[in-house]
Amino acid sequence: MVMGLALEELLAKLKLDDKGRLVLGDVPMILTSRDFLVNLQKTAEEVLGPMGTAALFYRAGFTAAYKLAEAQAKLFNLKGFAVLEKYLELASLEGWWGKCEIIERSEEPLKVVVRFYNSIAEEWGNVGRPVCHLWRGALAGILKYIADSTGKEIEVKVQETACMAEGDPYCEMVAEEAR
Repeated sequence: MVMGLALEELLAKLKLDDKGRLVLGDVPMILTSRDFLVNLQKTAEEVLGPMGTAALFYRAGFTAAYKLAEAQAKLFNLKGFAVLEKYLELASLEGWWGKCEIIERSEEPLKVVVRFYNSIAEEWGNVGRPVCHLWRGALAGILKYIADSTGKEIEVKVQETACMAEGDPYCEMVAEEAR
């Protein structure tokens, strides 16, 4: 889909509800800066340390993405990897991940490799370590929703194999069934 048309589709689905909240379908949304998310994560690292922050952001990303994938599946009448594709398309429009590219995908076993260009990891500069914990959790949540919606009972793990915050030209994640 051409980016302008995708943006028009997203804008057509966003509404202000009777309480003045921005919603996508029934999901309340917030527009914020990329810098806000980076500062939130850096502050969490100061308080919780890098490992505690990684766990916190992963779990938050998982839960939020699972719920949003479920809502988007209903709102756009999607199934299977179409849920992932729509999620990534909308996340790109919202500025979270920049351009996304699905490098590999498989239904059996369930696996996806996604590359993100211009993700918010670029706001970190080269800190020598991966920082995309929220997005790792989000991919896990989306794949878990896809599996659950087809009756497949699995756990999902996600590894960040490249990160702009490590000096890589993009961020890349491998999400797959945990074995």
